[in-house]
This record gives sequence, structure tokens and C-alpha cells, in this order.
Amino acid sequence: MAALVLAVGISAQSLRVDESTYHWESGAMFGFNNDGYEWDFRVAYFPIPYFGIRLSLGMAGEIPALEDWDFGDYFDDDYYYDDYWDDDNYAARLKFNPAFVFRTPSLFEWKAQGASFHLFAEPGMVMAPRASGARGAKWLCWDMKAGINMQIDRCVFTLGYGVSNFSLYSGYPFSEYGVPEKDNYITHTGFIAMSYKF
Repeated sequence: MAALVLAVGISAQSLRVDESTYHWESGAMFGFNNDGYEWDFRVAYFPIPYFGIRLSLGMAGEIPALEDWDFGDYFDDDYYYDDYWDDDNYAARLKFNPAFVFRTPSLFEWKAQGASFHLFAEPGMVMAPRASGARGAKWLCWDMKAGINMQIDRCVFTLGYGVSNFSLYSGYPFSEYGVPEKDNYITHTGFIAMSYKF
């Protein structure tokens, strides 16, 4: 009889844990790298709390020069006179980034805020069409991100660092600084992200 009560108790506890676990997350990421900026929108599925699969779609590009952020002349002149900046002078690439997500159990907790902290690693790949004007650009690259996240209820705040052989200038597109000297290098990225569990 005691074994039956114990088994029912364990089953009920497992059911409560399963009901309180959110398997999906969606959010956004923004970062800076040695080419300029990158951002993406992302969604992830976690069959268990410490492992998941993430898909993200976003863009990487050059940061326009400060003088090109002056919009005064644009609004004072004819509507068709010029664009905010000459898009042909700036390289940009669309990025599709699938990855595996590995998270540690809680390292420590900030009980006053109901927060827990976890390390994570996201090995994946980047698939990207070439930048405008590039020839023979690499379209499939490896990608690795890691860092720490803070989870408060359903919100996940992330601070991370990434390395990849994805390069904005692959295929030697024309950029604000002319044709790049090399197109095959490692890209380093610092980023922040926020996700919501559902």
C-alpha cells in the first residue's frame, strides 16, 4: 500500500512539473561585431529544460557613417532627390541561423527577484545570401554562441558572445570603404537578447 501511495505521489509531482514547464520561447537579439551590427527574431523549442532547438532570421550589416545619419537635406529637397543614405555603399546580408541550445541547471538564484542564472552554448550554422555586388560569397558557415542568461518567471534575459566564419564581406561586395582587403575571417559578436516562454 505504501508503495502505491509513493508511486501516485511521484506521478502527481511529475505531472505538476510537466504542466509548469514551458517548451517554447520567442524573442529578439541585437549585437555588434567586427563588421558592424546584427539582429534577429528567434523561436526555440525545448523538449527538456536543458536542451532545445532554435531558429532565427535576421540581418547583419555595416553601420552607416555619422554624416549619413543627417536627414535634414533629405526633407528640405525634392522627394526623389536622394535616399537617407546610398544603400549601394553599405553591405548587408540576410541571415538564417538554426542552432542547438544547451543550458545548465541554475547556477545560483537571486531570490529577492525570483531569478535564476544559467550558462548556455548554442552551436549552429548560418545560411545567408550574398551581399549586393558580391561574387562567389560563402553562403553556409558555422556559428557558436555562449554566455549567461537570467530567467525571471517566463522572461529570459541573455548576455552573450559569438564567433563564426560568417563574414559580411564574403565575395568582396562594395562597401562604404570600397572593396574589402579580405573576405575570409572570423567574426566576433557581443550581443544581448530577450525571450519569452510560452
